[in-house]
Amino acid sequence: MTVLYAILGAVALSQPQMMTMNPPPAELGETIRAAYAAESAAIAQFDCADDDIACLSDEILERFRVDQWVRTPENAATLCGEFGQSHPMQCQMQSLGTAAFNGDVPNLARLKEIMAVHGWPSPPTFSNEVQRAAWYLAQHGQYIDEGGRTQWDTEFATSILPDVMDAVQADELNPWAYAAMFDRIRTTAGEPQRYGTQVFCTDGVADFTFEDPDAVDAFRAEIGMEPFDQAAYDAWCG
Repeated sequence: MTVLYAILGAVALSQPQMMTMNPPPAELGETIRAAYAAESAAIAQFDCADDDIACLSDEILERFRVDQWVRTPENAATLCGEFGQSHPMQCQMQSLGTAAFNGDVPNLARLKEIMAVHGWPSPPTFSNEVQRAAWYLAQHGQYIDEGGRTQWDTEFATSILPDVMDAVQADELNPWAYAAMFDRIRTTAGEPQRYGTQVFCTDGVADFTFEDPDAVDAFRAEIGMEPFDQAAYDAWCG
């Protein structure tokens, strides 16, 4: 039995869940939606002018804060109560489903609006803290397709990949940011990954399909990453 995980919760929620799950309590979805709405209420208060960099920066950071809040397993477990204790994965997926429609979709749309005026939000116009937050919004950002499902925007990710590499080379973003986005573009398209950042867990063991298994460490070294550590990923899956 295989379940796809993407680091930091960047899972494409439109993918089928390959596990048997018990139905959550009927009120659980409403509980999570209400908690998410309360946590993200401040976002609705932003009405930034296109040239107000300070306001735009605060908005991106607030969107990032909520993005991370909903992806914290401890928060999901608290919201899910006893169901979260007995079904932690399903509880987390329920929380991420709420985030997809209520956060990831509008976050991506808003990021695109800001970029239409300013381009990729990087120094010196924006702080590096804002750039890092924008990367997470892009990595988690989704759109709703014609079938009403959330989908990761591969085209958008591909378009900003050079900006992410520029930030890595300027020591503004960790090399992992480039590798994770590159690999997710590949795996979303059904192609093998290069750096080993998108994890497939099979019966508690990390399983990867690599572009070139013998060159993974060399690929990682080229962009400043540590060598690939299979044991660490196995421990994460376990």
